[in-house]
Amino acid sequence: MERLKCAAVFIICFVVFIFGFKALDDLIAHELIQRDTQLLSEKLIMYIDDSAAQLRSLPVITEDYQCSDTNQQQLSMAVFNSSFIRWAAVMNGLKVECRSQLIPRKVEKLVKHRIGENLHMAVIKQVDSEVHELFLVHHAGKFQYVASIIPMNPRYFVPVHCDDCLEYSITIDGIEDTLAAVPMMEFGFNEFEGNHVVVEQVSQQTQHYIAKFTLSGNEAFFGQYQTLNWWHSGVLSLLFSMLVAIAYWLWKYTHLSMGSQIKRAIKNDEFIPFYQPVISARTRQIMGAEVLMRWQQGNGDLIPPNQFIPFAESAGFIVDMTYSMLDIMVADIETAAHQLKPLFFCINIVPEHLDDDKLYRYIKALKESGKLGQHRISLEITERQPIVDLVKARKMLDKFYAIGVDLKLDDAGMGYGGFNYVKNLGISTLKIDKAFIDTIGVKDNFNEKTLDAIISFANKSGLTVIAEGVETQQQLAYLQSQGVDLIQGYVFSKPLSFYDFFTNYSN
Repeated sequence: MERLKCAAVFIICFVVFIFGFKALDDLIAHELIQRDTQLLSEKLIMYIDDSAAQLRSLPVITEDYQCSDTNQQQLSMAVFNSSFIRWAAVMNGLKVECRSQLIPRKVEKLVKHRIGENLHMAVIKQVDSEVHELFLVHHAGKFQYVASIIPMNPRYFVPVHCDDCLEYSITIDGIEDTLAAVPMMEFGFNEFEGNHVVVEQVSQQTQHYIAKFTLSGNEAFFGQYQTLNWWHSGVLSLLFSMLVAIAYWLWKYTHLSMGSQIKRAIKNDEFIPFYQPVISARTRQIMGAEVLMRWQQGNGDLIPPNQFIPFAESAGFIVDMTYSMLDIMVADIETAAHQLKPLFFCINIVPEHLDDDKLYRYIKALKESGKLGQHRISLEITERQPIVDLVKARKMLDKFYAIGVDLKLDDAGMGYGGFNYVKNLGISTLKIDKAFIDTIGVKDNFNEKTLDAIISFANKSGLTVIAEGVETQQQLAYLQSQGVDLIQGYVFSKPLSFYDFFTNYSN
């Protein structure tokens, strides 16, 4: 069964990873194309600004302008000095008066759009050509300088390693003269037919116009930006899925292994009681003890409770472990507790212990057997775990109260129930958590004020108070000044084994 679960984890992870890697790769590819589209749009503005500056540097055209060798030389030098102008001319309307080169251009139509002061962008349709050529037009009186701009090929600026795989269009629209009879300009080039796998658009706005740059590409163009193909994604997904499946297997193995070890430990009576004394600060006499669970393995090693209690509670082992430990505790008391004056022994329970009357019948039979002698059992329940049905729990607890077993609230003020437990469950004693004890002597600490409030509440409610985790004389003195007499903590004793406890406190 576990192998099937592990295989299912592997398959699910593989599917998630392979599509996840591809989706991530596609997302990154789109981001990179968007970046390059932004770059190309910035280059377009650079084309225009650089070429416009070159045209504005030419001399003013007079009314008696003639296409002399000097003027023609000026136009040629403007082309030579510019990075983006390939042909320059002086035009009067649609007539070319002078040009930088001998290449003739018979202009049939001139569509212009204002993009600056005395500056227009234009698309010229030639009489003998289907090509729409992009021009800049600088007005200088009756005449105008016209410059043909080198076509902006994306290959000049971004990596393009595929043939006939992308196209772009540039749209020029006005800002100030949008209502004027000036048409919106659109130009570009087409290099492929078919599906547009990627389409990115970027807008650039200047004082006089808005330029929208749209870049489109097919599958081959998009593939240039992808790092992973399906084969690469599959290999990576296979490796990551194997790692997840192995991690799941190891976790499950450890989980099952811990469960198996606990079952074996219950069978072998490895969960033993340790006893931490509760001392009267006033008389320095022992009043009782909290029974704490320890795991003593077959080789004698002790496993700290924080390494197995949380797992045992979540996995449902804690109830059986409690009964296993209680059997040993009863044997301890029957063997040596006659040496001690009457004490209470607190055992920790969880809400599950109140779901049925098994624990009640166990303790009732124990009292009737006489094995406890003059000693008595107390229950301790923590408020760190919620009791879902307080009414049902109280009915079960009333059975305990009827046979002389009281209930103490452990970790008071630290969990779910709070004083609601005191009100509804018949609590006799509040055990103040170490977290509050540690605040003694710390100035302006909210928890210290909470400590005083808990003590005040307990005194007014007629509840007994036990302070847990007391470690210093300063803490002890403060608690005594507040009327707290019962102390549990290292200031008097750490939790002790059966032998040490009954040896130390037999007198």
